[in-house]
Amino acid sequence: MYSPLALSLLLSATSSQVWAFAPSLPQVFDTKSTVLYSSLFSSSTSSTNSSLFAATTDALAESSEVGFKDPQFVPVKKTTVAAVPKLAQRWRKSTKQLATLGPASSSKEMIEKLFLAGADVFRLNFSHGSQEQKKELLIMIREIEEKYSHPIAILGDLQGPKLRVGEFSDPNGVMLTQGQIFRLDLDSALGDGTRVQLPHPEIIEASEIGHVLLIDDGKVKLVVAGKGQGYLDCNVEVEGKISNRKGVNTPDSVLDISPLTPKDRSDLEYMLGIGVDWVALSFVQRPEDMREIHALIDEKLPSGSFKPCVMA
Repeated sequence: MYSPLALSLLLSATSSQVWAFAPSLPQVFDTKSTVLYSSLFSSSTSSTNSSLFAATTDALAESSEVGFKDPQFVPVKKTTVAAVPKLAQRWRKSTKQLATLGPASSSKEMIEKLFLAGADVFRLNFSHGSQEQKKELLIMIREIEEKYSHPIAILGDLQGPKLRVGEFSDPNGVMLTQGQIFRLDLDSALGDGTRVQLPHPEIIEASEIGHVLLIDDGKVKLVVAGKGQGYLDCNVEVEGKISNRKGVNTPDSVLDISPLTPKDRSDLEYMLGIGVDWVALSFVQRPEDMREIHALIDEKLPSGSFKPCVMA
């Protein structure tokens, strides 16, 4: 049966309009169909016919029991994307949103919620968790991509070299105050309020007076004030707490090390095997670093596989 609105539209048409529609009526309606045909009146030059068709097909679609199946018409699939209209802002936005998947967002239900909320790219952080866990997440993302017929990008983020200070005699660390001098050296003895080990001779060699060293993601800022054999004396410009194994960043120094550790090389080969769309290289200092990873991708990429893009 037709919906009341559809019937009223048909009955309000002129005889010529009904005649144009009538030949298809016996075969048009199928309560099991989920397909709409969008060109029923395409041969008509009448704008009235076109308006009638648009209104009628909208009404018939809303009745949830109709679909056109005449083979002469071009099919258009009826949307089933979680009741989200095709022209919703979610599908038209230009800015892309990236979401990192972690312990609180590793279920398929949560990933789907993030996707429907606007996430376009999902980041798999290879610094944490096993390779097999990343593959499970990728499979779930691809299933959601298939469900909604909407592309989703997957970014594999390599850990990169980890540059860290040593350990302190006080496991809680020490508080550095602005203006004090703090030494970073190669001595393996436990640190205190005046010094700590920096087990990376390449940092000491590359650092010059005036260079900045950032500790613990920039929470503490040191500036090199003096340099000797195997040590750096630094002025504390931004005070804060420093404790065991905190990271060190060297924005002013180019270090003579590869951006790819043995772990990164293993993770990259695994990414290529499971099919990520992007690879993020975490420690890029010079053009040679990008050439190195591109050469490795060309060497390890399985035959016939998609070559991911690289970002730094």
